[in-house]
Amino acid sequence: MPLPVAHSLISVSVCAAYRGGFSLKEDARWAGLFVFAGLLPDIDFITVPFLGFGAHRGVTHSFLFAFVVTACMYLFIRLWQSTVTPRLWVFLFIAMALHPVCDYFTYDYLVERGGVKLFYPFSKEYFESPFPVFMGIELRYWKTILSFHTLLALLYETLLSGSVLATTLWIIKTPLFSSRRNVEE
Repeated sequence: MPLPVAHSLISVSVCAAYRGGFSLKEDARWAGLFVFAGLLPDIDFITVPFLGFGAHRGVTHSFLFAFVVTACMYLFIRLWQSTVTPRLWVFLFIAMALHPVCDYFTYDYLVERGGVKLFYPFSKEYFESPFPVFMGIELRYWKTILSFHTLLALLYETLLSGSVLATTLWIIKTPLFSSRRNVEE
């Protein structure tokens, strides 16, 4: 799986697209919301001590989960701030749905599972890309978590997802998009 830093930077990229740019001072709370949405599918780690690692990348990594949870998040936010539009829900969904997509493009060390349940409950099959983009790490043992491979994966994922953020910010600054700064607060 990509490490939380990759999921977070990709979620901030979606936030920047939603906001029409990114300023840490102005957009920190929005970034926090998008990072929360982008990391939420890993809540299934709570079940690992009871069900084992096979439970990870299951129900919470499906597009249906992203659809339902982000709709609930949107409705809750709408109670707090009535000026937000359904556009927020669309971008929150994108941020959360990109989590299992990134996991799909990651080598899965748990061979007995192998992949992500993208289409649960319509399909209980695990899907895994034949061409991994992310290196993946072995999470079952401390010696592999605290390894040189994990450090390399962290650096690689930071560069890769940081490049996604930089590219998103660059595209937003092009004349086609620069006049579209979203003013939802």
